[in-house]
Amino acid sequence: MCGDIDEHACVDEELFDRFIALASLYGVSPAVRATDGPTALSGEVVRAGYMDTLFKDGLSRALSDGVNLPEGERMDALAGQAIVFARLAGFLAGMFPPEADQFRTVVAALTQGHSEPAEIV
Repeated sequence: MCGDIDEHACVDEELFDRFIALASLYGVSPAVRATDGPTALSGEVVRAGYMDTLFKDGLSRALSDGVNLPEGERMDALAGQAIVFARLAGFLAGMFPPEADQFRTVVAALTQGHSEPAEIV
């Protein structure tokens, strides 16, 4: 039951339950992972490390899938992957109420990511 003290936690759970329900429409359900202790993604430093790892995991998957394609098909696959990851980012941002303004944050991250290859080169 939601009270004044745990209103944030209640909203968090309601939104996440909605996320689980919507993800299930795509045949996706959460994996249950055994841990030695409580999940520690609530700390800012730990969460930043997790986000870096998640980025690298997605990048690694895109790279590995592309390198295993025949020459001449790799960049078409890369374009499709970019669209799929953008769709996923939009889907995740869509889990939040409009006042959270996650869409603007996602667009800013998309713009930053788009400029990174040119900056690196």
